[in-house]
Amino acid sequence: MRSIVLCIVVSFVLIVSRLVAEQTAQDHPLVHADQVVARELAVKRFTTLPKGILFLRLENFSTKEAAQHAETPASAVVEWAGKIWLLTLGPRRERSRGGTFVAEIGPVPAVPPARTYVLDVNEADFGPDMKAEVARAVHTHPGPEIFYLLTGEQCLETPNATTRARAGEGMVAAANTPMQLNITGSSKRDAFFVVVHDATKPRATPSDWRPKGTCNNWQ
Repeated sequence: MRSIVLCIVVSFVLIVSRLVAEQTAQDHPLVHADQVVARELAVKRFTTLPKGILFLRLENFSTKEAAQHAETPASAVVEWAGKIWLLTLGPRRERSRGGTFVAEIGPVPAVPPARTYVLDVNEADFGPDMKAEVARAVHTHPGPEIFYLLTGEQCLETPNATTRARAGEGMVAAANTPMQLNITGSSKRDAFFVVVHDATKPRATPSDWRPKGTCNNWQ
C-alpha cells in the first residue's frame, strides 16, 4: 500500500512540474541556448534555398499586408521597434517592390543541406549590465547566424576570427562554430539575430569551447 501511495505522489509531482514548466515557457520570453533571454519574432519554414551567394536583406514596409505581399518562401515578416520588417534570404542587390531598403548583410556562410529549413528570427535587447552574463553564454548554431544591430555595439569571438559591429551594421558567423558574444560600449545593444538551419535541429546548443578573450580590447 505504501508503495502504491508513493508512486501516486511521485506521478503527481512530475505532472505538476511539467505543467509549471509549460506555463513558465508560455509566460516568459524565449530563452537562448546560453540561457540569456531573447524574444522569438518568426520561424519561417521553407524547402529550397535560393540559388547563388546569399545575403540577408532587411526592408521596412508601411503595413504588414504590404510586406506579406512582397515576401518570398525564404522571407519572414516581423514587427520590431515600431516598424514592419521584411527579412529576405536571397541574392545581393535585389529589392522588394514597395519596401524601403535598410541593409544587406553577407555573404551568408554555407547553410548545411536539409530537407526543410527555417529562417529563425529573434530579437535580443541587452544593457551594459548584461555583459558578463552574455559573455558566459558560449554556444553553437546548426546553421549560419546573421546579426543586425539597431542600437549599441557587439564583438563576436570564434576560433576563426573576431568581428565587431555597431548600430546600423551587421555580421555573420558560420554554422557549427563555437562563439562568444560580447556586448561592448556603454549603451544598450538591441539586435536581430537570425539563424538559417535544418528545421529538425535546435536553434542553438551550449559549447565547452574556451574563448581567448580577444573581444576584451573592444570593451
